Amino acid sequence: MSARTRIARIATAAALGLGSLTAFAGTAHAEPVDYVRIELLELTCHQQSEGDHDEAYLKITDANGNQIKVWPGSAKYQTMGTNYVRSLTDGNGNSALVLGKQQARTLTLWDYDTTSGDDKLGATLVTGSEAGAEVQYRSLEGSGGVYTLAYRVIDI
Repeated sequence: MSARTRIARIATAAALGLGSLTAFAGTAHAEPVDYVRIELLELTCHQQSEGDHDEAYLKITDANGNQIKVWPGSAKYQTMGTNYVRSLTDGNGNSALVLGKQQARTLTLWDYDTTSGDDKLGATLVTGSEAGAEVQYRSLEGSGGVYTLAYRVIDI
């Protein structure tokens, strides 16, 4: 729409006292949403929660509130014991790790149990506004286990 046409519509709306037409006269612009991706790096076990080892897996809460497993990629869980360090990079292909810069997601570490409900080993909130920062380290503690999660948030 030309500037002349827009000015004419605004003037007509003003003359008629129809303020609502001024919104019609302008051009609608949706604010672009900037997206980022959580890049999982590594998980360090400082103290396992049970017996000889934990059977760890990581879930993320998506935009709809659903918990989606993101690590390990294809296995049900990854064995973790005190002083173990595991790469999390095989979980990075999951689309649930993408979020808007103004959004947040919860990452939750779980211990798989065959005979009872899984144990929560800790959780952390990751925000899209962390994009561009250095590697983030978050302590996760629960059910007697102590872990450190390393990740970063990158622009996409």
